[in-house]
Amino acid sequence: MGLGKTLLATAVVLAASGAHAQTVLRFSDYGPNRGARAAALEWFAEELATRTDGAVSIEFHWGGSLLGGRDTLGGIASGVADIGTVVGFFTPKELELYSIGDLPVANSDIQTGMRAIYDLSTQDDRLTAEFDAAGVRYLTNYTTGPVELICRSEITTLDEFQGLKIRASGPYGDTLKRLGAEIVTMSQADVYQALDSGLIDCNQNYYYSMRAYRQYEVAPYVLELNWGQNMSFGIFMNPASFDMLDASQQEILTTLASEFVDYVADAMTAEIDDAKEAMVAGIDGSSITVTPLPEEDRARLLEVSQEAISDWLNRAGDPAAEVLDAYQALLAAGGSEGQ
Repeated sequence: MGLGKTLLATAVVLAASGAHAQTVLRFSDYGPNRGARAAALEWFAEELATRTDGAVSIEFHWGGSLLGGRDTLGGIASGVADIGTVVGFFTPKELELYSIGDLPVANSDIQTGMRAIYDLSTQDDRLTAEFDAAGVRYLTNYTTGPVELICRSEITTLDEFQGLKIRASGPYGDTLKRLGAEIVTMSQADVYQALDSGLIDCNQNYYYSMRAYRQYEVAPYVLELNWGQNMSFGIFMNPASFDMLDASQQEILTTLASEFVDYVADAMTAEIDDAKEAMVAGIDGSSITVTPLPEEDRARLLEVSQEAISDWLNRAGDPAAEVLDAYQALLAAGGSEGQ
C-alpha cells in the first residue's frame, strides 16, 4: 500500500467479538463545534452510525485542527482527511463551476436553493468532472442563507449606497461597488470594531452571524436585501475512502447526504428567524430596526447583479453558460424532491 493510501484516515478496527469491522471516517471542519451547522453535522454522524449498525462512524476534527479551511480540498484529495467541509471561495480555480452557488442570482429561498445546488452537483456531468479533476467526491451542501446589510445609520434604498463604505466580498461586493459603494475587505471578526469606530458604514452579513458577532450593538439598522445565498460550500469525500465502504454503506451515505440538505435547510431557517426575532426584540438593551428593500430596488439589484454573473461566465469558460441555464432551471422549478 502506497503512502497516499496509508495517509487515508479511514481506520478498520475489528470488533472484540470479531463479528464485523468498523470504519472510522475522519472529518475536517474549519469551524468550532457550535451553532446550527455543527449541530447538523453531529446529526449526520449519528444517523450514519445508526443506519450502518455502528459499522461506519465519523470522527470530527473541529476548528481547523486537522486541516485549515484553505487546505481542506487538497487534504481530502490526498487522504489526510476522509471527509471535510470545503469552501469554494478558497479554491476558485479548482472549483470554478461549483462557485456558481455563490452568484447573486434570484435565490433567497433556503430550501429551494440548497436542493438546486445539490441536484446540480450530483447530476451535472460538468460539475462531476470538475470534482473528479480535483480528486474529490461531492456528498452534500450547506448554505449561508440570504445576504443582508447591517448598518450604523438607516439605509432604505439602493440610491443611498453611493459613497458608503461597506465591508463585502465576492460577487456581492462587486455588485455593491457597481451601485456606488466603496468596498472594504476584512474578516467578520474585525467588523465590530470597524463599525463602532466608523471605519465602515455597513457590513454584508446574515442574521445569525450578526447576532453571533454582536454587530447589532454598534449597527442598529438592517436593510433586508434577502439577496441570493453563498452555497459554494459543501461536504466532499476522498474517493478511495468512499470505495472502501461496501455497497449498502455507500447507499446509506448517499441517501443521508440528500436528507442532510433538508435537515440543514430547516435548521438554518429556524436559526435565521430566531436571530432576527431576538435582535428586533432587543438583546441586553440593543436592538435592530429592519427595513425591507423596496420591490423596485430589488428588481434593480438583480439587474446590476447580472454584471457579476457575466464576469463569472467569462472566467469559467465554455461550459459555464449551460451550467448556469441548468442551475436556474432547477431554481425556477423549486428544486427536486428529496430522495
